[in-house]
Amino acid sequence: MKKIAIFVEGQTERIFVEKFLIEYFGYYKIELELQKYLGTKGIKFLGKRENPYAQFFVLIFDVGGDSTVVTALKERAENMINNSGYSYILALQDLYPRKREEKNIVIETFGKIFKDYFFADKLKLILAIMEIEAWFLADYNLFGRISPLATTKLIQEKIGVDLIHDNPESYRHPSSIINQIYSIFGQKYKKREKQSYQIVYKIDFPFLICTEIILDKVSSLKYFIDCLDMSFS
Repeated sequence: MKKIAIFVEGQTERIFVEKFLIEYFGYYKIELELQKYLGTKGIKFLGKRENPYAQFFVLIFDVGGDSTVVTALKERAENMINNSGYSYILALQDLYPRKREEKNIVIETFGKIFKDYFFADKLKLILAIMEIEAWFLADYNLFGRISPLATTKLIQEKIGVDLIHDNPESYRHPSSIINQIYSIFGQKYKKREKQSYQIVYKIDFPFLICTEIILDKVSSLKYFIDCLDMSFS
């Protein structure tokens, strides 16, 4: 069984990636294990979806903060590739709070860190531009499923955001946009676990995955899918 690891910066990303993998590859093709890094306290096992029919094993490793994604990867990658049999390791993190213009610098720095490792081609950095919430916003009917008040028309009237035609990667702080949308129906977007599950499980994944115009606009989501296809091939 092929083994892949995906390092993510936090809870919301972990929940999204877990659901995305099930939707994209199908429940019966993958076996999942979830872990969270607790710093000096070690690693917390969050759960495992065992599957005797699985073709792929995926570890989703929550590092608990964007500044530690690459650090955690550097500390573990060699052992995971050499001794634990992982074929690929993906690192998913937001570009925010860095500036959009720093994207290439972040990618180049990642390349320099691992350039002398023999397994450098097995490591891929995916930067969500500017946050993973931009991928949520790409499903422009998402918020109407959370509250009937949050239609695309009312969102545009209230906060001036055209979810249908805008490129969500153009927003400086996508999670702030979601917070403004939540305010329309009297809530705040706080990224707590229950709320993260609520928003992720309302996403129309086939729409995100199969709509060409969405993938053309949201290039970081398309790159994430490309990296998955490469890793699982």
